[in-house]
Amino acid sequence: MVAKTPIDKHLARLPKAQANTLLELRDQLVTLLPTATETISYNLATIKIHGVGLISFDGFKQHNSIFPSSGSITQALAKDLAKYDFSKGAIKFPLDQKIPTALVKKIIKHRIAEINSSYPKKSGEYLEFYGNGVLKAEGKYKSNQLHGKWQWYRKDGTKMRSGEFKLGKQVGTWITYDQSGKPHKTTNFN
Repeated sequence: MVAKTPIDKHLARLPKAQANTLLELRDQLVTLLPTATETISYNLATIKIHGVGLISFDGFKQHNSIFPSSGSITQALAKDLAKYDFSKGAIKFPLDQKIPTALVKKIIKHRIAEINSSYPKKSGEYLEFYGNGVLKAEGKYKSNQLHGKWQWYRKDGTKMRSGEFKLGKQVGTWITYDQSGKPHKTTNFN
């Protein structure tokens, strides 16, 4: 027996056909975003990448909704959403309608671009994601320069390179990893 995820449990309260439509959406999302995690956030089924909320969804009495975790997504996709009821933070779909995969892909593309553009944070934290939600790079900035430990990853999630910066200059031992993520080459910077 397959263990139920938090989203399975959350959607079990809905009529079966409605729950199945939203479970299909969840399955699309986790297929498109292989490292995504499922959770319940603000009482909504939510998909996160590396702890960052990407998209939420849920079922209601008269519709299903997607919440793209951003007010600018619906504005950017207004033409694509013309036949749906939408607001700044939500897109409503009729109960008897599947949520189109092409639209889901556009929402993901815009949301990941928006997440990427939100870094670095004031704290210096930096994350960058590939279009499939896999982490591409992580590190910190200080005085607008790369600083501290940094890591880069391939599109499949395997580690590609790691090293350290001191105010934009490479320092210490840097490691390049092979395709399987095993250390391949070491370079020392003084």
